Amino acid sequence: MKQGQSEDQKLPIAMNTVQLAIDALAKFGDHAAEHFQGTEATAAEILHRSRRLATVLKEFNVKVGDRVIVMMPTCPRVPDSFYAIWRIGGVVVPIMPQLTPPEIGYIVEHADAQLVLTFPQCMAAVAEATHRFPNFRNVLVFGETNVADSVNLLPRLDGAPAEETICNRSHDDLAALVYTSGTTGHPKGVMLSHGNLISNIRAVASIIDAPPGTVSLVVLPMSHVYGMLLMNLATVMGGRSILHSKFEPAEILKTIEQHRVERISLVPAMMHALIHCPQRDQYDVSSLKYVRAGAAPLNEKLRSEFDRLFDCRVSDGYGQSEATCVVAALPDGKRFVAGSVGPPVPGVEVCVQDEQGNQLPAGNAGEVCFRGPSIMRGYWKNREATEQVIVDGWLHSGDIGHLDENGYLFITDRKKDLIIKGGENISPRQVEEAIHHHPAVMECSVFGVPDDTFQEEIAAAIVLQPNAKTSTDEIVATVVQHVSKFKQPKYVWFRDTLPKTGTGKTQKHRLQAEWIDAFANSNS
Repeated sequence: MKQGQSEDQKLPIAMNTVQLAIDALAKFGDHAAEHFQGTEATAAEILHRSRRLATVLKEFNVKVGDRVIVMMPTCPRVPDSFYAIWRIGGVVVPIMPQLTPPEIGYIVEHADAQLVLTFPQCMAAVAEATHRFPNFRNVLVFGETNVADSVNLLPRLDGAPAEETICNRSHDDLAALVYTSGTTGHPKGVMLSHGNLISNIRAVASIIDAPPGTVSLVVLPMSHVYGMLLMNLATVMGGRSILHSKFEPAEILKTIEQHRVERISLVPAMMHALIHCPQRDQYDVSSLKYVRAGAAPLNEKLRSEFDRLFDCRVSDGYGQSEATCVVAALPDGKRFVAGSVGPPVPGVEVCVQDEQGNQLPAGNAGEVCFRGPSIMRGYWKNREATEQVIVDGWLHSGDIGHLDENGYLFITDRKKDLIIKGGENISPRQVEEAIHHHPAVMECSVFGVPDDTFQEEIAAAIVLQPNAKTSTDEIVATVVQHVSKFKQPKYVWFRDTLPKTGTGKTQKHRLQAEWIDAFANSNS
């Protein structure tokens, strides 16, 4: 038995998310739990690493309730940091390593963060972001850096004793402060408690049929609620995680073959890339059983094509940071329903409401609302925004959808993305699905642009398959085979790429702004 297992098992049960890892170690015993760049770690070794980091964080005066930023690519240091911060009662503030100094600075200031844990490659941006805060404590780096006022953690970790105690937290005590992508302005800090995290982890684990030792590949950012969930799911189910800090299609396929990967979660853009990877046929990916899509809408054409080419079960899911992560997902073994994100996960109630807050019957479209133990405590320092989205206990998602008679949820659009053309609500996703019927289309995003006649018109930004060619007329001809002529795009804009967030969501607001700048303002 490795160091860390027996010591932690003597500790009293605490309402602390790190307790899930300790309980899993007791349940499954020590086992191969993590692989990263040729290095293996067992479940006990991961916990022991985090206990040493907890000691170092206490030496830097991190106290109960302190916010600690974790800014790193997906790697073993991320779970180490999360478990260490939770163990001593701190609050994890995960942020994407791709953020710019102004974005980092906003979060540091807004979260009243006391400390940053990061990597050398992120250090220049972190230093630029934090230099204007004279009272900011420390930047701790896993490695050497030439930037002043930073501390290399590695020598301190080598000689640090393992922290023996766990800070007992209540259900409502803050565990994570997760900043939204900020697609419509400054990001908001979503307050997630230990109870929120634990309930969502357990709910999702209950719908997954994965025996101990199941091999999963984690390439999504652990600095996002989805990546955080995947990390904890593997832990509580006794699985083995193969970590990748970058998404490189050929390397992902190679890893699936080499480690006999059974499960992977991807955003749709990654699925596109794997389908069209030139080396795809060179690798044996027959071990792959389940692929779950998330973070961005998955169109049926892409889902079915990936399912066919990789001979695995592909399903969509639905969630929000405000709901800790997953709201609805298809349980393993349940009947697939095309276009649905599945039924609500256990413990979460979902309803569809009209503009007056009335609950609508099955089949009727409206705003998707949900409630349950995984719903956030609110937005950090923003009571007004909290009261706008949580009404009578229901969290209003801002998404449009409906439930079928079996309780399966269908998401059709973001409420704010609806195009209002001549007074008629038009679903961008419906038009996108129609565009995807054209074989030359790889990605597309439909959005509204100003129009003198209809107030808004329909524009479509399209990325073509490699070496494919088509025309605006061909795209429009395809669309009108599937939707009414009134819903056909007036403008078709062929692009090399679509702007995306770090989690793969297309940024429609940027497309709108770029379109207006390129076309409307130039009168072309």
